[in-house]
Amino acid sequence: MIKKILLIATLTIGIHVWSQEHFQNQSQDNTRIATIENKLALRSVEIPGLAEKVNVNISNTSLLNFLRAVSQVHKININLSNDLNNITIVNGFNDVSVQDLLMFLVKEYQLDIAFTGNILSIKQYVQPVVAPVEKEILVDYDVLSATLSTDLSNDPLPKVFRKITEVSGKNLLFTPQLNTKNLNLFISSVPFDIAMKKLAEANNLDFNKTRDGFYEFDAFPQQGNEGNGASGYRPRRANFSYTVVDTLTKVVSVDLRDTPVANVIYTLAEDLHLDIFTASPLEKAGKVTVKAESISFDELLVKIFESNITSTQQIQSNQGNSNSFNAQQNQQNNPQSSSGAFTFKREGNVYYFGTEDQLALKKIELVQMMHRSIAMLGDASSSTSYGNSFNNNNFRTGGVNYISGASNSGFNQNGGINAGAARRSSFRNTGSSSESTSVGDISEVFPSTVTEGLDIRIDTELNSFVISGPGTRVEKFKDFIKYIDKPVPLILIEVMILEVSRSATVETGVEFGIGKEPVTTEGRAFPDASITLGAKTINRVIGGFDGFGSLNLGNVVPNFYMDIKAMETNGNVKILSTPKLSTLNGHKAYLSSGQTTYYAVTNQNFFGSQIPQTSEVVNYLPIDAELALEFKPFVSGDGQITLDIQVIQSNFSGERIAENAPPDINSRRFSSIMRMKANDVAILGGIEQKVKNDSGTGVPLLSRIPVLKWLFSKRTREDSKKRLNVIIKPTVFY
Repeated sequence: MIKKILLIATLTIGIHVWSQEHFQNQSQDNTRIATIENKLALRSVEIPGLAEKVNVNISNTSLLNFLRAVSQVHKININLSNDLNNITIVNGFNDVSVQDLLMFLVKEYQLDIAFTGNILSIKQYVQPVVAPVEKEILVDYDVLSATLSTDLSNDPLPKVFRKITEVSGKNLLFTPQLNTKNLNLFISSVPFDIAMKKLAEANNLDFNKTRDGFYEFDAFPQQGNEGNGASGYRPRRANFSYTVVDTLTKVVSVDLRDTPVANVIYTLAEDLHLDIFTASPLEKAGKVTVKAESISFDELLVKIFESNITSTQQIQSNQGNSNSFNAQQNQQNNPQSSSGAFTFKREGNVYYFGTEDQLALKKIELVQMMHRSIAMLGDASSSTSYGNSFNNNNFRTGGVNYISGASNSGFNQNGGINAGAARRSSFRNTGSSSESTSVGDISEVFPSTVTEGLDIRIDTELNSFVISGPGTRVEKFKDFIKYIDKPVPLILIEVMILEVSRSATVETGVEFGIGKEPVTTEGRAFPDASITLGAKTINRVIGGFDGFGSLNLGNVVPNFYMDIKAMETNGNVKILSTPKLSTLNGHKAYLSSGQTTYYAVTNQNFFGSQIPQTSEVVNYLPIDAELALEFKPFVSGDGQITLDIQVIQSNFSGERIAENAPPDINSRRFSSIMRMKANDVAILGGIEQKVKNDSGTGVPLLSRIPVLKWLFSKRTREDSKKRLNVIIKPTVFY
């Protein structure tokens, strides 16, 4: 009974739907015919032939020929379609207007008339195709209860998953094999996780929920096709979830847990639409565990292949690269250094995969240094005969021996490493005699992990490296070069050397006595008084006192003399020197200004035994006095400057211990290691020399009596002060 009721209901619904569609089509056809009839009525005014009568009987005539005859007889412009030739008519028309005839044919044979001015185009009517209405995906998600309701009936899987993601905010992933899969499921208010499980069970799918909340769906393998790849099926990825974040920049998010590398590369390459070339089977690349958010595909490949390099391969490669950058020489010395690890190379949009020792994975590039020099230059040194003060005396400050010359500078033995010896060992002879030439290249500071497996050649003319090796290692080397290729700071050191000498001398007194021979009166009275009186002058002065009663002083002997002195000398000498030195960070800057004098050394040689003959040779040897400065700056990351400073000032005193002995030298020197900011001013030195002298001679007792002491004593007072200051100001330029 129930079956009969269901059948009757189904038939009723079907008839109702058919009647509605038929009525709708009939209504549209009547509207079309009425439109054609109205247009013919309007054209009948301009086309008289439409109102003319037709009297004709026809049989077995094609509709095309019949209408062509009507158009010629009644002079109507009619364009006929070739498909009318397939319609045969058998009719008789008496006293019928051409307009009525055309309307009859339109209704009888399902024709259509298009109007272009006075031209009628008649063709067979084609029912317009109605675009199918896309079926709505019936999916509903209750946010409060986190339940899902579906009514799926042969609905496309991609549209269903998109709809579920939109309404629930849950991410559903499926393999490319499921693009054409249709789903069927009717559930109501089922918890989301259970609903996904039932969706997979009802449609023969493999379901997995990842740790990061993604729902993965895959197709079950067909029987007999596992592992052979004949059907294009790839086995389900164990613990492998991913999301393509951006297809243009090839950014993905992955969660790999002991996943075969081959599955990762093939799957992502397919989703990112990449072209790949494999020189070796990727199935031998092993497995990998990586979890990363928003990582580029290239960087992911680098991390995958780096994680698969074993420690044994690293040790072998390090041994092969410890002494030279030449990969060919490494292979000769250590054949095991050639790595068979998997790697990749990218050229345009094509990715090459294989082992590092395969030619297809090799890459050659020219890497140019943009901001610094490949050659490592030594410290500048003086080229003059003087300027050896730092070399003559290895005075120490802070445990460091300072020795002049770039190739000799270094730490003392107590400090450990001698930098000069290290530089001499790496010095590369360029044919120049200057000590400031190249002492090596920047590749000496490269870590072995950067140069491992690469053949590196240096082109000093282009300031570049020529690199050959696996593509990933070449890219790693380029990234390292970009990291260290930074401008070396240039330090400008402004120096102000200020030397002040002040002196004050007072010399007074009277000196008289008897000389070896008569003295002539001479001297000056202004600006300082220094007069020597002879016996004649003194006798005239004494004679001037004669005639004053009984006073008679007499005369002095001819050899008598008298010196009268009353002098005061003040001196203020200021010497200012403002040199400027520039040097690169970590290199010395040297300045020297001096004077060279010579002293004689006499050598006597005796020849012969019975009658010896003497040969005397005189050599003149130089000796220097100078003002020398040496700076070595180090700029730290915070912009502060550590300065190693040495200053020496020496001059000739003008005295000698013997006639042909070397001249005496007065010297002042200091050294300092200090830290300061750029553009700060530091005052160094302050070496000060003070001399005070208050001496006198005179006749006992008389030299202490006021007024009379000026006639019977001689006094000298001297007060002098000398100071040397060095002011420095460093400025850093990048």
